[in-house]
Amino acid sequence: MDKVKLITPDVADDEVAAIFDDIRRTKGAKFLTPTWGFFALDIELLKGWWTLTKRLQMSPGSLPKPLLNAISLVCAAEVDCPRCINNHQTHLIEHFNMTPDDVMECIDFENSTRLDPMWCDVLRFARKVAFNEGTTEADFAALRGHGIDDVGVAEIVSMAMLESGMARHAVGVAPFETGDQWPKDNLPSAFYGENVNR
Repeated sequence: MDKVKLITPDVADDEVAAIFDDIRRTKGAKFLTPTWGFFALDIELLKGWWTLTKRLQMSPGSLPKPLLNAISLVCAAEVDCPRCINNHQTHLIEHFNMTPDDVMECIDFENSTRLDPMWCDVLRFARKVAFNEGTTEADFAALRGHGIDDVGVAEIVSMAMLESGMARHAVGVAPFETGDQWPKDNLPSAFYGENVNR
């Protein structure tokens, strides 16, 4: 079977290369992962996915960036995607100075005694949105009780939709891509590289 051939940095045309460069500038070279080579198959898809990712993960908004990125981690853990979990763990530790223990508290937020209650309520709401658990008035009341406005709700929902979709891509499609040929210096860790096609 022919695998889906990713657009690697060495063969990217000028438009794709410009976005790849922006990803490197914004998140660091280690986060130009194979997922971007998949979306680069169509420049408009690459532009759209990167614009949304950049806005939610790194650009100023209503909610704190570490919290929004913790949503990504929770979604990755729910899908049980090893490479996605590692990506977001590494991102939280390197970009937001969280400790490995902090990261594990986010994954197990329902049982955490250390996480801020706002974080627990946001992560619970995001998981419900991402995985069709259904939300309630109590869920919205909890968000409002923390002072989360409509823009904040839109950010939570957007991040939940974005990352649950990316994690599903990694589990369902990535094994059939040429991710094993992706440049090693663009991977978050050796562990990620070992799981790039899993």
